[in-house]
Amino acid sequence: MGVQKSKKTTVYEYLKKNIISGSFEQGEPLVEGVLAKELKTSKTPVREAMQQLEKEGFIESFPGKGAFVSRMSFPDIREIFEIREILECEVIKRVAARGEFNKDEVIAIAKKFESVGHEGHRNCKGHFRAGEQIHTFIFEAFGNRRLLAFYKGFKEHVERLRLFYFSDQTRNARADQSFEEHMKILEALIAKDPQKAEAAMREHLQNSTAFLKKIA
Repeated sequence: MGVQKSKKTTVYEYLKKNIISGSFEQGEPLVEGVLAKELKTSKTPVREAMQQLEKEGFIESFPGKGAFVSRMSFPDIREIFEIREILECEVIKRVAARGEFNKDEVIAIAKKFESVGHEGHRNCKGHFRAGEQIHTFIFEAFGNRRLLAFYKGFKEHVERLRLFYFSDQTRNARADQSFEEHMKILEALIAKDPQKAEAAMREHLQNSTAFLKKIA
């Protein structure tokens, strides 16, 4: 028998899922009593879940006004991608230099990415999700459990940002370039070339930041 989730965990996961997906819009008020009634629980687990989400940056509170779904501005986007650039460029460089990962696994990822992103389908949501899987693999290959756990939590903000800003039209505008950038990252990783891998990752993240600046 599985361990039953606490009420706080259930509320926390519900709120975070709806914030990331955009079901709860940016700036939308979150009222403890209303949420407790909707979720058929007391206010305590709602309050505790909201406090945790505030620490993680998904909710913001204002004295005398209450709690709201946090807003994402371009400075937030810049901060997120600065963190990504600092972390991901260094991690991929070290992973490529070590060369301890399974090369066949990277080749398989590259083939899957190519099949998902073949011509005419590069703007689909599946292609962008496949691209994010490449980034996660790098951290998994690095083998630092704490860093991987941090990255997975941090990536939830990236996912929220992507779902908010990327419509079908904007995905189409970025898709081909993003595809080529990811292929360069994979090719450098397969070649176990740390300099090329770092440069390819930096180019991809800087281009992503520049693109988001135009549409944000």
